[in-house]
Amino acid sequence: MQRTTIALIFVAVYVSFASAQAPIPSRPDGYGVGGPADSHVVVEMFFDPLCPGCKASWPTVLQLIQAYGTRIHVRIHTFPLPYHTNSFVASQGLHVVANVTSRNLDSIFQYATKVFENQEAWYNDATKSMTMPQVVDSLATFVASTGLVTKDKFLAGMAMDDINFETRVSWKYACSRGVLGTPTFFINGVVISADPTWSLNDWKSVIDPILGSNDKVSTPVKDCPPNEKECTYAPHKTQCCLAGESCIPNVGCRCFNMKNGNKCV
Repeated sequence: MQRTTIALIFVAVYVSFASAQAPIPSRPDGYGVGGPADSHVVVEMFFDPLCPGCKASWPTVLQLIQAYGTRIHVRIHTFPLPYHTNSFVASQGLHVVANVTSRNLDSIFQYATKVFENQEAWYNDATKSMTMPQVVDSLATFVASTGLVTKDKFLAGMAMDDINFETRVSWKYACSRGVLGTPTFFINGVVISADPTWSLNDWKSVIDPILGSNDKVSTPVKDCPPNEKECTYAPHKTQCCLAGESCIPNVGCRCFNMKNGNKCV
């Protein structure tokens, strides 16, 4: 009887956890550069500032940004791993820089670059004799030396509950996307097998065909059948709308007749 009760409690707790609503970010999570967020190719990187694999991947990510410019959108998300002792502090530091600089993307990406370059200063054993306030002070001193944010503003940001909460929301957002480790990469919302060994050419082999497929011009509709009307809903995109359908820009032929249950006839 006791075992049954314990089992039922465990199931109830598990179901409650599994069905819990993840907090919704106050704006789309992450920090993106390049083209617009709805570009034909959107690359996302979930990273831990103190992850050696992320550090190894970062130079190629920067090359990717440089190579494609505004043709693609590259977005980074913090995902501190619990077995990197100070990774949450370093991740919150990125959110502090974003807050203090009004989300200046150059400053945000420079922070990530500088922390990667000096990762060993806060990696596990390097700080085992330090208290958490000392670790935070060390990071603040380093950030001030880069000229990104003054030490007092950085420390004030690290003490803010709102920024701490924002960092936790980003972590939970990554979990909701199925992220388990770092670095994890997505292209257009689909996880890919990219890892630190990928070169710029490896990335190009995946991205270029996607960009190329969007450059193709669809076969134009020459003549619509009787009682149908031509719908050019986007550049080089044409359909023949059935009777009762409307031509919706960027969508195509759709029927919105609510009285007839969206039936066009």
